[in-house]
Amino acid sequence: MADDFTSTFEALWIDLRARWCDCHDLGGALALSHEEVKTEFFHRVVRVNVDVARVKGLIDDAIHHFQTKGFPCAFTLSPLDRPDSLADQLIQRGFLRGTQASAMGCESPPAPPAVGSAVSVEVVPADAYGTWADLVCRSFQLPTAMGHIGRSVLIAPETRLYLARVDGMPAGTTLLHTAFGMGYVDLVGTLPEMRRKGVASALVRQAVADSVKMGNRWTALEVVSDSVAERLYRRLGFRVVHHRQRFTLPAV
Repeated sequence: MADDFTSTFEALWIDLRARWCDCHDLGGALALSHEEVKTEFFHRVVRVNVDVARVKGLIDDAIHHFQTKGFPCAFTLSPLDRPDSLADQLIQRGFLRGTQASAMGCESPPAPPAVGSAVSVEVVPADAYGTWADLVCRSFQLPTAMGHIGRSVLIAPETRLYLARVDGMPAGTTLLHTAFGMGYVDLVGTLPEMRRKGVASALVRQAVADSVKMGNRWTALEVVSDSVAERLYRRLGFRVVHHRQRFTLPAV
């Protein structure tokens, strides 16, 4: 599973993030950013594939690109990025090792929820996108601009949006994006007042079940390593396939 999963996951993840962002070709790597929103969600260098001799110049170009915009320069490295010495060279240049994320995969749907659950999950129609986006921003404490930016990205045939309710009240969100034979679950969020009610579990169960029905080979998601969320997804049948490591040089 690992090799095929990793290459598919990285292709899907980068394609989806690039839809949100301004993309700049660094010559052997892709820089993602957005002028309107200064969050880690947008600003990073990905898909690095250069010779050892080119690494110094690539790092210089990346630092210049982001710091002229007033953003920290960050790299998110996967097992596919080259050369293997890139992480060490970033640290030598003053980059700090940041968050490690786990790319997780699931090949079969998890067990159904308990009968009588107070949580229900529904697919969100395009004309209710604004309500869904507002819940996402509230769940993750994101600027409202994220919702506006996402409208042109997420209202698409290959993306399905979900809303969870607890006793009829809006409680959480997620989405399922399908590409390359993989379903990717993203933005699993729960409103603060609705946490510890099984909302995230219900959302992910539904997304995985739908992904399987669509014929996807895998369903995948990304989560901070060794977090409560990672442990939850393990219980739902996901396992860690590879890790992704962030390195950041603070803005000057």
